[in-house]
Amino acid sequence: MASPPAEPVNYESPALLEIEIDGTDYRMDSGKQGTALCISTRPSGTWDWTFGGEARWDVNYLRSKAFDRRTLEQLSRAFAQALEKMD
Repeated sequence: MASPPAEPVNYESPALLEIEIDGTDYRMDSGKQGTALCISTRPSGTWDWTFGGEARWDVNYLRSKAFDRRTLEQLSRAFAQALEKMD
């Protein structure tokens, strides 16, 4: 019997970004291997995060097959602003 896969995100650690879009909270974290960004979601006002998929930062835009273009555009703008604040 195979063991369950390891959780891809440590939700106890601080997120790189948390943002609310249309009643859904989005959280971005670095992946366990550090090669991708992990995006998780939850309905606003709830506690439990659900891993939604991985994304790749491509110069100034997030790329992911797991999320629609409109959501990725909003997440990309917020992530770019967060990166600017880190400088």
